[in-house]
Amino acid sequence: MWFVVMLVAGLFARAEGDNSNFAKETEVQPVFHVAEGLNADGSLVANYERGLDYAIDYFGNYGPYHIYLLGAKSEASVRAIYRERAATRVDPNSAEPAAKQIDAFLARSNVVEEIDAALKGKAEGGLTWSQPPVRVYEDVTTNATGREWDPIENTWGALHEYHHVFQIAHCDTSQARTSDRHFCSWMAEGMATYSSAKFMENLGLTDFKKYMLELRVSGANIGRPGLNEFLSEGKTVRLDDETYWEEGNSAQVYYMLGAWATAYLIHGLGVDEKTVLKKWYADILRIGKSAAFENHMGLKLGPFYERFDAFIRQSDQEVMRMFDRAP
Repeated sequence: MWFVVMLVAGLFARAEGDNSNFAKETEVQPVFHVAEGLNADGSLVANYERGLDYAIDYFGNYGPYHIYLLGAKSEASVRAIYRERAATRVDPNSAEPAAKQIDAFLARSNVVEEIDAALKGKAEGGLTWSQPPVRVYEDVTTNATGREWDPIENTWGALHEYHHVFQIAHCDTSQARTSDRHFCSWMAEGMATYSSAKFMENLGLTDFKKYMLELRVSGANIGRPGLNEFLSEGKTVRLDDETYWEEGNSAQVYYMLGAWATAYLIHGLGVDEKTVLKKWYADILRIGKSAAFENHMGLKLGPFYERFDAFIRQSDQEVMRMFDRAP
């Protein structure tokens, strides 16, 4: 269930700015901020790094990237870490003193709510980022105690979130997700859901095909209902409809259907995995996502949606055969 809770914050970020220079790798390494009372034996960070290192090796190093692993045992530690977080966003060229910029960040309602959640042991936060002139990416986990208890989900979460860092670095997040210079929600969530599950199998930590089937049958670790129940009423679903965040069923459409749409591109249509998960993003800012998708996938978005809709409504047995076909 952690995926749905953790990613909404970043996806709804809105601000004006030119993101055209962000699609560049950096030598700056990710920075961990861990609250007191966590990571006593080093396993919390080690299991997170297991996923993060794999993702960076696959996608490249984008940043600065800060990982905030928080817990409820030390209020002083949590508040000190949030002050560190505020400092990373300070614009040295601003006429406003750094101290005022830090205080303004700490006074934001969402930041106040996150601190409160951390001190109460609630699981909130998620991936977010700042807009120009100072760009940072952040994975905020307000209840990292849960990650510490579940090393598999900890690694899985690191993989999923970092795919978003790569995606965000290659589009204009100042524009709406309906813009041609921004990715759709299904592209963000579905591709990251697919990639994290596939990479977990590559790491020997899960069974990818079993997971894809579980998305249909039970909803797996995303939520309930699964795809079969969700689609059983024959309802019309549009992957390019961005209103599911507000109207409900965002988990089923963007994450589950999105993951299966990604799988269909790779296993059903035979598009190279790295093209789907990585290469085509390089052209979004240059020519827009519609043209980039068509150029790399060999199919326009409209016809792709139609073909995928017919495919996904077949039986479990029929859709699962796709994974057994030769690439």
